Amino acid sequence: MVLIMLSLSACNIPLTPRATPTVESIPTLEPTPVPDRMQVYYGEGMQITLPRSYISEDVKTSLPSIIETVTNMVGSSDGFAGDLIRDLEGNVAWYGYDGESPAVYPTRFISIKNKSLSAFPMGIVTMGLETILKNSDTEVSRDDLTLGGRNVIRFTYSKDANAWAAYLFKEEGRLWINVFITTPANMAALLGEYDQSIGTILIAPIVE
Repeated sequence: MVLIMLSLSACNIPLTPRATPTVESIPTLEPTPVPDRMQVYYGEGMQITLPRSYISEDVKTSLPSIIETVTNMVGSSDGFAGDLIRDLEGNVAWYGYDGESPAVYPTRFISIKNKSLSAFPMGIVTMGLETILKNSDTEVSRDDLTLGGRNVIRFTYSKDANAWAAYLFKEEGRLWINVFITTPANMAALLGEYDQSIGTILIAPIVE
């Protein structure tokens, strides 16, 4: 996820901080039937259906662990990565973990909404990411999917003890970056379930 942000920085695309918008209440959106083992979780301007075992965490309280996760993925907390971390709190829509996953490597899910990056075509975002990945040892796969009636770009990474699946789409003037951070074994078994959850996301109308 952060690599996507860094890729745009590498392409010399200027990013300008924006004020956090107000969002209409999510419960006004059309409810979606969910299986018994699943539950609807409400975030900042969005909702998603996840297994009932997921536990929501307060963004402010969890910010140190979020920053640690971001730093580990990027390998640095300096420069542009540092700027992203400082603005992360206002852009996180939902953050939590699967309480039934192993305690040492719990599966985590984070949803980020970004207004500045939504101004650029998805092609530029993905091209910038792929340019960065060509110069690294990161083995990432890309798939263009249709989930929940919207076009979604999915990037997946699985190597050694680390795995993640990042889903990108645009809606309501935001680039939405949704990432499951897990283990290779969980990814192999649950990638289809991750796809299904992303397909249930509903975004509330944003009032500027």
